[in-house]
Amino acid sequence: MTAAAKSDAEKLSREEGTLVDMEFRASTSPWGIARFRRENGTTFSATGDFGQTVLYEEFILYGQRVPDVDGGDFEVNQFTSRPPRSLKAISGYLTALTGASRPSTVKLVEHYGENTIDVLERSPDLIGDAGIPERDIERLVSGWKSLRSDRLALSKIEVKGIPIYKLSKLQRYYGNDTDLNQVIKTDPYALYVFFEDLPFPKAMALANQLGVSNQSESAIRGAVIAALRREAWLGHSVIEGKELGKLVVRLLRVHPDSVRHLLAPAVAELRRLDLIHVVDRRVQLKQLHEAEHKLFKQIAQWSQLNESDLELDLVPSEEMGLKMLKPMKLKQGAAKQLVTGVTSLLSECFAIVQCQTYEDQLHVARALALIFKAYDANSVITTYTLEMLREVQGTIAGTVPTMTYAELVGLDRETGIPLQRSTNPIEADAIVVLGADALGVEEMNYLIEAAPLNGRFYLLGCPRDLPSLSIGQPFADLIDCRQFKAFHSSFWGVPSTAKRLAQEAIWAADVRPDLNDFDPTQPLSWFECEAVDLPSFIPELLTQIATALDLDPLADIRVVAPSTTHETVKKVQDSIVSAFAGSGPTSFQGRPYCKGLPVVVRQPLETPDCPPFSVFWPTEISASELSLKGVNNAVAKIGIEDRIDVFEAVVMTPKFVRGRRYELVVLLALADQRDSINLELLSSLLNTTVRSLIVVGEIVKLADGIADRPSSRTRSKLLDWVSDK
Repeated sequence: MTAAAKSDAEKLSREEGTLVDMEFRASTSPWGIARFRRENGTTFSATGDFGQTVLYEEFILYGQRVPDVDGGDFEVNQFTSRPPRSLKAISGYLTALTGASRPSTVKLVEHYGENTIDVLERSPDLIGDAGIPERDIERLVSGWKSLRSDRLALSKIEVKGIPIYKLSKLQRYYGNDTDLNQVIKTDPYALYVFFEDLPFPKAMALANQLGVSNQSESAIRGAVIAALRREAWLGHSVIEGKELGKLVVRLLRVHPDSVRHLLAPAVAELRRLDLIHVVDRRVQLKQLHEAEHKLFKQIAQWSQLNESDLELDLVPSEEMGLKMLKPMKLKQGAAKQLVTGVTSLLSECFAIVQCQTYEDQLHVARALALIFKAYDANSVITTYTLEMLREVQGTIAGTVPTMTYAELVGLDRETGIPLQRSTNPIEADAIVVLGADALGVEEMNYLIEAAPLNGRFYLLGCPRDLPSLSIGQPFADLIDCRQFKAFHSSFWGVPSTAKRLAQEAIWAADVRPDLNDFDPTQPLSWFECEAVDLPSFIPELLTQIATALDLDPLADIRVVAPSTTHETVKKVQDSIVSAFAGSGPTSFQGRPYCKGLPVVVRQPLETPDCPPFSVFWPTEISASELSLKGVNNAVAKIGIEDRIDVFEAVVMTPKFVRGRRYELVVLLALADQRDSINLELLSSLLNTTVRSLIVVGEIVKLADGIADRPSSRTRSKLLDWVSDK
């Protein structure tokens, strides 16, 4: 709808509804009588020129009621239509549009849910996974492509360089007869609001070029979404309204008075577009609100299942359990405790096991694997990252199948949609998730939805560690809510280790840097070093440790800093690059890469078992192509036209080190970043190491007041769902 048309429409009455029937259509003109259903379930008739309609499209109608009484027909002057967003209407809409049978479109929507249209748009080859006939697949693909071409042709797109799927998505929100040129030129932030691959500074620059100021409602809508995405990047799923206003002002660099009156209508429009959720002045991205709600519902459903209803009995007697665990070579008392613990666990369909260290998780996993093998159960052990998986494979040694979460749920590289869903669940009698504390809300949702309800599902993790790699701390939240069955591995005879003792000392705030004796054989060791000396000392430290222990200094040892923007940290990073880079940097997509220097890639890439945020090593670099090797030696090739988000891994932030395992971790301790080094960080990094966490730098006062430093716990509404139960 153009600006002029919008102005005229404001003088008319407005109705919204879904087209459910064309009651009459004139044979000599497009005039007709249509019946629409409102959101509240009531219906009304409208008359007018509706063009070429498709049943179950959503309409926004402008006109007047004749006669002007309840029940009178609504004479339409203008309208906008778009594909339905309601899952209930999508199957009927696709049948009416493409001619595919209703049972097939119902199956498709049941399988892909809210992602159905995205699959049609971007990955139509996945349609067959819904189990529908080939003839209907062809009808769906060809029918959708035809509709998209016709609709976009009507829009007369003049803006270059915008992919078809993006234009189609905008049209689904703004309406089929909308002039997308006008939308993009008058509201350039729409490209940012609906798509995450455009950085906010670029969106702001584009808007300023088109004459859209930072004090416009369009800019505020963009800044609201930018603030919510920024918080999500930090792990938070919700933000208070007052704090949101401050972030908007900061992002747009304007005075609060100039945007205060526009904030409310901007938020209202984002709510109308179904992009955000607001309750009690707390604001969330809609997708995160739905993810948290869905996660609670799914876990609540799992917790109500009864183990006695399962076909496979995996609960051994004590005598049988001791025989099964004999390969672990435990003392009699410890073996009995472990058998008691795991049999209690196996008596539940769903349960959470909190552990103090990753080694504790491996100990429990090995016991479970031996029992699964003895019963010939179809089981799988999964982790979020390849680094964790590699260690699991060394511990379990082929007893049961192991794979990353991305491989288990079958993440599609293009859309990020999992292939294994409730309509196509994983075939397994039991699924055990290690490092579940590294999973965010969306990842845990994918796993639980893909798990078969006629099996067992167990989450093992360290709830007191840092937030997940993505968004939220659902593992810790589920334990804190005390609504679901939870165990503690410390009561299961798990062997006491030096690392466990170090963990207990950390959480007792008994942190005492040893300034006199540097002993990297201990789980936690200390080395005092002036900040100015760190750039020269760290490469030497990596070299000497790697040589002494026969390790790869960049693959087996990871340097971590609370923030990599600090000047000293940048110098340390540069010195490591100079010491270990095989050759000078080569530019690809405007970014320098060095062979052999690790990077973190946000996308899952081509390899099916590499989840988002995996570590890769560049092997071949040219202006047109980049070859990357993963932890599992899988190779991914990136073309110049492919988009990837890449982060440095030579020195990592705590966010990127979550869920990984390295032989040693070196934490840079700078006086300026002391407040960021809290108990959660030390605990998480200790759990990241196989051998030792080495804290290097200005450590003299590091322990002072460490127990009182702000927590790293993320903000979420997941516990709200539990309390409202």
